Amino acid sequence: MSKYNIDLDYLIPNIDISWDEINDIKAEADKIISENKGSKKNLAMAYLKRAQIKRKGAGGQTCGYIFYEDPACRFIIAKDKKEFKNLIGKAMELIPDMPEALMQLGLFNAPELSFGDYNKAIKFYDKAIQLKPDYAAAFNNRAMLFYYSGVFDDENDKVKEKTKINIRNAVADLTEAIKIRPFDTLYHLNRATFYSKLGEHKKAIEDFSNAIKYASDALRDRLYTEILIFNLRGKEYTELKDFDKAIDDFSETLHLKQEYDDAYLTRKKGILELKDDDKLVDEFYESLRSFSNYDETLLLRGKAFYLAGEKDKAKADIDEYLNRKHNAAETAGRSKILKIVGVKPEDIMN
Repeated sequence: MSKYNIDLDYLIPNIDISWDEINDIKAEADKIISENKGSKKNLAMAYLKRAQIKRKGAGGQTCGYIFYEDPACRFIIAKDKKEFKNLIGKAMELIPDMPEALMQLGLFNAPELSFGDYNKAIKFYDKAIQLKPDYAAAFNNRAMLFYYSGVFDDENDKVKEKTKINIRNAVADLTEAIKIRPFDTLYHLNRATFYSKLGEHKKAIEDFSNAIKYASDALRDRLYTEILIFNLRGKEYTELKDFDKAIDDFSETLHLKQEYDDAYLTRKKGILELKDDDKLVDEFYESLRSFSNYDETLLLRGKAFYLAGEKDKAKADIDEYLNRKHNAAETAGRSKILKIVGVKPEDIMN
């Protein structure tokens, strides 16, 4: 029996559910659709499953998990979009008020930050939540749209106030999601990020800490969750001038990143020796995550050292950053140091 439940969106491929299990769900749904018999509910569910799996697999991305991947699944091929919408339409012909289908339509209408129809997507989430008040995934995804639909880098007071309102709406929705699923790493991670934007650093730290606490081993191994969260939490400690804890978190970020990169290179070497092309392709996509740039963490830790009065250690981190970037004399590298550390390079390096 597959792991499927009606909220497949809770399951991340290769972490919570394998692709073999997803293919089993697809085969079961295809059988029900082809036989076209049984109850309306069962048939509608089969169409829903097929649509969910179509969205999960589009472009090989993990969909709907905002701060891990893209804000929603970006359909790579127009044919996929058409088939997805057709499947949801068939499900809703059978059961018009199907909250899970409405949630999928919300994702369909906001596939990209720049071009999504946010208001339309939010209405789908509103209806899904009205029909299913304990729909944590719908609260999470609506939170993202409340945020992204009104955030602009603008000094206009009205725009800034709208941004703040949207962020508070996002926090409220994520609070509801956490009440429903209190041990979900994603929801704590997302809410922490919004608390940070509101300047509520203690609340952000609490949520980042819970996100680390509740992350499964599979989530840590595949999405490098701890690296991300330690880095983000270190910034919050810096804002609170708790430099010792900030330095600890940035040091842990760099330590874990090195461990993951070493493990990746060892794994890749073994696959090359086996000449397994399929696994090598998988490792290539894994490398896109594995070698994410955390060099700037050296500057963040250098800043914390500098503000803590440990100038020699700050200098060592900035030296290492410049060595990695090979641009000690370039304007871009020096500007980055000024932007992140907050002081001119020569004030630390001399």
